[in-house]
Amino acid sequence: MYILAVKALYRRLGRGRIATIVLADFPERNRELIRRHLGPVEFHHLEDLPTGRCQRGGTWERLVFCVNRSANEFVIQIDCDVLCIGSVEEVIQRVDQNRAFVLAEGIPIQPLPAWVEKGVARKSRNIVTAFEIRGSELPDADRWLYVRGSSGFTGFAKGAATMDLVENFHDAAARIHGNRWTEWGTEQIASNFVIANSPNSEPLPYPKYATFEPAYATFQKKGITPDISLLHFIGAYRFDDGVYPLLANREIDAMLEAGRFVKSAV
Repeated sequence: MYILAVKALYRRLGRGRIATIVLADFPERNRELIRRHLGPVEFHHLEDLPTGRCQRGGTWERLVFCVNRSANEFVIQIDCDVLCIGSVEEVIQRVDQNRAFVLAEGIPIQPLPAWVEKGVARKSRNIVTAFEIRGSELPDADRWLYVRGSSGFTGFAKGAATMDLVENFHDAAARIHGNRWTEWGTEQIASNFVIANSPNSEPLPYPKYATFEPAYATFQKKGITPDISLLHFIGAYRFDDGVYPLLANREIDAMLEAGRFVKSAV
């Protein structure tokens, strides 16, 4: 899935370097398989990545890596369960314009205090909801923005965020939430905070870029329409009705056909 996720995106972008984070004992045969498909991939060991004052685990290493890397170049973070199935002109445009982006299901970026009422209405104990309810308690909350998005497919603009921003946010949220700030999901909250407060950032258009979930039932029955660019197949619904395998095989067929065309042209 990782190889397919990256190849599907890369053949549409047509540029950039590829870096992947793995455990130190990630088998060499798997590294070689990835290199065979993706070329000279940079492998970074999770255990060796610095996190500054931020916690370890819960993919915080990934966020810190992306923010540090974005000091000098635009960085796109893609999960292995993301699949490009159409053109991604909005992604290319944001890269060209150096504007951060995020998957947000049509939810706009808003001032941090505006999320309190939305959090209360969700009636959930999830840490994401807990953060929204208490977001106005962050220092200088009125000057900060936030978006309820996904860190599964995120673009970090060059020079838009610093580790000071991430660490100060982490420390402030930890003081408010205590031990709950070690729960799964806090890295995504921080990622959304970073993107929302990056200059001229904007969520990707929905439903052209979306999470695959029950809301896509009509697409499951009628087939994915040509104007869908990308879907994030989260675990709870990943293989529902065989949609992911169908689209994955369709993408592989397109790659093979493109390869045949290039060979025949040469």
